[in-house]
Amino acid sequence: MFILSIMIITGRQIRGARGLLGWSMEDLTAKTDVNRITIRQIESDQVQPQEKTLTKIFSVFDKHGIEFLEDEGVKIRKQQARTYVGKAGYRQFLDHVYETLKDGGRIRQFNFGDLRYLPYDEGFVGEHLERMAAIKGLDAKVLEMEGETKVPVSYCEYRYLDKPFRGMAPWYLYGDYLVVSLNETGSKREFMTIHSKLLAERYVKEFDIFWNMAKKKKAK
Repeated sequence: MFILSIMIITGRQIRGARGLLGWSMEDLTAKTDVNRITIRQIESDQVQPQEKTLTKIFSVFDKHGIEFLEDEGVKIRKQQARTYVGKAGYRQFLDHVYETLKDGGRIRQFNFGDLRYLPYDEGFVGEHLERMAAIKGLDAKVLEMEGETKVPVSYCEYRYLDKPFRGMAPWYLYGDYLVVSLNETGSKREFMTIHSKLLAERYVKEFDIFWNMAKKKKAK
């Protein structure tokens, strides 16, 4: 199981990651919107890149299965399950959600209200919601307890579960990634993602059953 935290990836690791994927600098530029000159300077340690730039590069490699190791190592990830821990992991989790869905796709939230699972009052959470709202072709549905989300997220459609379902296990799905919460308290909140098309399709079928039974949001 792979636990994510903020780490400084080096120019050598970026070169190695490109090599593992068979990417040129132009390929990395196209996927990250970081210009080729900047990538060349980062890879040759000529500049100290901004955190936002490294996050873009990290997120793209992360999406394509690259794992960055200590001592400047790099390898292709084999695990299907991953764990995100604390504020750093949560930020990287949101980046992965965006990278996975930036061209459109599905989100399903079951008993998984946004306010319970947006634990950090930081700027990056608002930025994430804004960039998600700008995605075309996003199909996002939320099943939660009525009144749980006071300010609904603009790109989501909401329906409400009956009270007897309150104790059912919460889960979140984006694309073919299923997310469950392992720790919901304090600063060490912890999420596990499982990448499985089979699981995703099964959970979507379950979601649809509850969605068709659920109460619709009342019109104002």
